Amino acid sequence: MKIFTRYLAREFLQNFFLGLAAFTVIYLIVEFFERINAFLHNQATLKMMGAYFLNKIPSIVFQVAPPSILLSSIVTLGLMSRHNEIMAMKSGGISLRRITLPILGIVVILYCVLLGMSEFIVPAANQNVRNIFDWIIHKKKPVATFKQNQLWIHTHQAIFNIQLYHPERDFLEGITLYRFDQNFQVMERVDARSARWQDGRWIFSDASVTSFASSGFPVRKKYLEIIMALPETPDDFRIAEKNPDEMNYRDLRDYVRKIERDGYNAAKYRCAMHAIFSFPFIGVIMAFLGIPIALRKERGAGIAVGVGLSILISFAYLVAFSFSLELGKAGTIPPFLSAWLGNFIFALVGVYLFLSVRH
Repeated sequence: MKIFTRYLAREFLQNFFLGLAAFTVIYLIVEFFERINAFLHNQATLKMMGAYFLNKIPSIVFQVAPPSILLSSIVTLGLMSRHNEIMAMKSGGISLRRITLPILGIVVILYCVLLGMSEFIVPAANQNVRNIFDWIIHKKKPVATFKQNQLWIHTHQAIFNIQLYHPERDFLEGITLYRFDQNFQVMERVDARSARWQDGRWIFSDASVTSFASSGFPVRKKYLEIIMALPETPDDFRIAEKNPDEMNYRDLRDYVRKIERDGYNAAKYRCAMHAIFSFPFIGVIMAFLGIPIALRKERGAGIAVGVGLSILISFAYLVAFSFSLELGKAGTIPPFLSAWLGNFIFALVGVYLFLSVRH
């Protein structure tokens, strides 16, 4: 049985890495043609472009690993079925369960590898990608740090401390703003529950403004709403925004605890936190889908059929996963359910297909 396990594992891994390399190259080519005009227009150097695409690879590998697992499952067992190897194994008393165990064992190991990538490699690489792109396009270096689970931004003689930023709505939550004069003396401090960008200006809600005179005591006033004439625009915050894709599980967990403790809605980040575990797990489900698909026909599935099915099923999963995740971010369904709903649906399909295969 050890020889059989090694043989099956070798064939599966060989097809997996071939599929992973092919999907990664295709993804990079598409990304290259999408970005090349912007890079050339902004006179990006070869070094910058090389750094951009090099840092893009971990994220691409992380995304194309599940379809590569599906492709490898279909092609490996499909070719073995076509060459009557599966029939010979069954004739020798090897059950379908025994045939699939080596593949599922390797897929579980790959799941752990992907979890490690999402924790230690992908977030830093994604942050580098965005920093490089912002520097090429906007000619702006990062002006923000992300310490103690908050966003700190230093621009235009001001320092912003922001609990939450919603770039899709140009909306800030939990703001503390320090404004300085040319000698870097504090002129004003603004604390506000929220701020929105409207008609080219910032409108702060539930705010208190503390003015620091050169002599005398600070003067503090409270406002339900106040319009602030600030040189900062949403673009300044968008460049500095901390994206969930640039945070690992520990960062997201600590950030969610902090902003929920302060009374803010953390659905977006809580969904991303659960998705760190749910998205790589689709590789296990893809293998569970690919095995019965490959064995349903006596002649098995060829490479062309395997590629087509891998792309089709992966696209369907991506649509379901993205849709359920958006429902979670909107608060329609719980974040945990939104991150795992797509996996649950496809797992049921996999169980049905597996039970329909002749054992």
